Amino acid sequence: MTSQTVVQNSAFELEQVLVVIERADAIASSMTLDPLLDRMLALLIEIAGGEAGTLYLVDDDEIVFQVVHGDPASQHLVGMRLPINIGLVGATIRAAQPLWIEDINADPRWDRRLGEANSLQLRSLLSLPLLLEEQVVGVIQIFNPQRSEPRLLKLLGNRMAAEVEKARLLKKSQQRESRLSALVEIVGHIGSTLDRKTLLNLIIDYARILLDAEASSLFLTEPETGDLILQHSTGHLHERVQSVRLAKGRGIAGYVAETGETICVGDVKRDQRHDGSVDQMTGFDTRSILAVPLRTRCITFGRERAQSEEHLIGCIEVLNKRDGRFDDDDKLLLQTLARQAATVLEIADLYADVNELFLDVIQALTAAIDAKDPYTEGHSKRVSEFAVAIAEELELEPSFIHHLRIGAILHDVGKIGISDGVLKKPGRLTDDEFGEMKSHPEIGERILGHIRMLQTELPVIIQHHERLDGSGYPYGLAKGQISLGGRIVAVADAFDAMTSDRPYRRGLPIEEAFRRLRAGADTEFDAVCVEALWQALNRGRVRPQRLRDDIGDHRIINDATPFRTPLTPSA
Repeated sequence: MTSQTVVQNSAFELEQVLVVIERADAIASSMTLDPLLDRMLALLIEIAGGEAGTLYLVDDDEIVFQVVHGDPASQHLVGMRLPINIGLVGATIRAAQPLWIEDINADPRWDRRLGEANSLQLRSLLSLPLLLEEQVVGVIQIFNPQRSEPRLLKLLGNRMAAEVEKARLLKKSQQRESRLSALVEIVGHIGSTLDRKTLLNLIIDYARILLDAEASSLFLTEPETGDLILQHSTGHLHERVQSVRLAKGRGIAGYVAETGETICVGDVKRDQRHDGSVDQMTGFDTRSILAVPLRTRCITFGRERAQSEEHLIGCIEVLNKRDGRFDDDDKLLLQTLARQAATVLEIADLYADVNELFLDVIQALTAAIDAKDPYTEGHSKRVSEFAVAIAEELELEPSFIHHLRIGAILHDVGKIGISDGVLKKPGRLTDDEFGEMKSHPEIGERILGHIRMLQTELPVIIQHHERLDGSGYPYGLAKGQISLGGRIVAVADAFDAMTSDRPYRRGLPIEEAFRRLRAGADTEFDAVCVEALWQALNRGRVRPQRLRDDIGDHRIINDATPFRTPLTPSA
């Protein structure tokens, strides 16, 4: 070969190299991670004249089967995670040099599972590491190559390794930003409710979604025993869990709730803390777990100053990462979610305690009314039940029903200010006595008007004796001036008054009470509220006093025909 021929061949090879590098630059400059890997593998297979190829990326102590070219039968392997030391891929990583295998079937390092999944007749193999600062970040394998271009392939592999790492870091950064944005939105949703059940559902649902896990669960510590009680689970686990209780310190969840440590286990079968009994109970196969503690601060008030102490109240765990394994970013996200969740949960518990105390005070006031007027014992509670039943039939908002329930219980609180002689008189009231009785809504307004938490309930207390035609009291309000709560309780109050027994008379039958209510519809009572109560009674949602006292009388006449008998006014 003449020197001129050598020069010509060298010039041709250089031109080829420049073209290949130009193509590689085009791939690197315009691709995100997945398309970059796909086209990069295709280019290297073309240069080597191979029939097929695979590309793996290194992820901690595992390799991830990322791309397959040339063999559709092997596509199901994409996403598979394998130990980093397995087969010829592991050998390539350890050598950090290209490996040329003339006969892979005769090489003991060849993973037979990969060969069985392949529909091609695999003979030879070029296994090329992707090196970045002398660290292997991936491996490309080209099967049945026709040309050996080790220097060019190595050059391209190392050139592309940097692009792969940049694309991978960019993808991870974008994922982190997206997940942090999602976390901010999730925290906002969690903070939008103080209902404990709703809150627990939100926390655990969002934990699974945020960390892309198959299932998630939330345990809270039972103060008396220290046992962990499963509060809620989601994902595949939700369908199978009935009731789970873990003894104090048992399982990974128990360990986390007791020590306050965050635990991340890639393979629970190798961790002695894992309690397999839950899997046996549910049939769920737990492979990996990330568990973080739930902490709250308890404030204790002393003589000199309040003290705040941290308490471990439970654990959140997510199970089986769908793509890959739980990492430090996952830990940070779940810890942040747990902190926010524990804070809102603590507020919800405080709200529940305050609300329970508030309702206890309401019940105490109701008991005081009953003690003052024993003839109407239980009246306020029944009126509240009837009013709620009407509101539910009308499909009103839960917040409205909550305030209506309280207002209805307190609707007669002003009777505390009525003299015993009038309140307990067994016979008919004189005009003066009836005038005094009619003052109880205004007395109720004076008693409760300054209580900030009861401002929404005040209209019910004031207006439950107002009538649509303006003939009611205390202010003679007409139809458009009476609140919906006032109209509802007016119907509930009148119905209970008519159907309840008194020492001086027997309560009316239900059908007669409704005959009178319907007779006063649209003049005294709201017709829609009357029919809603009728439907609630027929559905069995509520029962009047006589049906509660007389177990044998369960008949309710289903007759919607309005009656026209005048309704007798009642205080």
